[in-house]
Amino acid sequence: MKKLILILLPLSFLAFACSPAQSDTNVASTTPTETTQNKQESIATVNLVSPDPQAELSMGDAEMILEVVDSATGEPVKVESLDVSASMPMDGMDDMMGKVEVTPADEPGRFKATTYFGMQGTWNVVASVKDPQYQAQQEFTFEVK
Repeated sequence: MKKLILILLPLSFLAFACSPAQSDTNVASTTPTETTQNKQESIATVNLVSPDPQAELSMGDAEMILEVVDSATGEPVKVESLDVSASMPMDGMDDMMGKVEVTPADEPGRFKATTYFGMQGTWNVVASVKDPQYQAQQEFTFEVK
């Protein structure tokens, strides 16, 4: 028994001495946090100006006016682009997708999105801000009759 302890004790010291130092691990984990904190990015909100989301829409061509505002101030902000997608969930199949064309409106932060709702039912429209300074994503649901 004494021989076993005498063999295991030096082996455990050797294993402990060869293990990586904890300070190296801590240095590596703080670097991404510092990078994230230094990144300048503001949160924005995408508002649906028209049509009223509670109104029923008719099947066919549809036009939406969307506005991007700074979440802190509520003021419209000019952003590089706004991506908009329209989809209708389908049971047992892939979602039906609608093509959406987005063009900037005359006012800063406003965009006109035109699409075609080709079927009656619930359509989900997702608007995502693509800008280095502002980030936002908002989903709107429409009942198409």
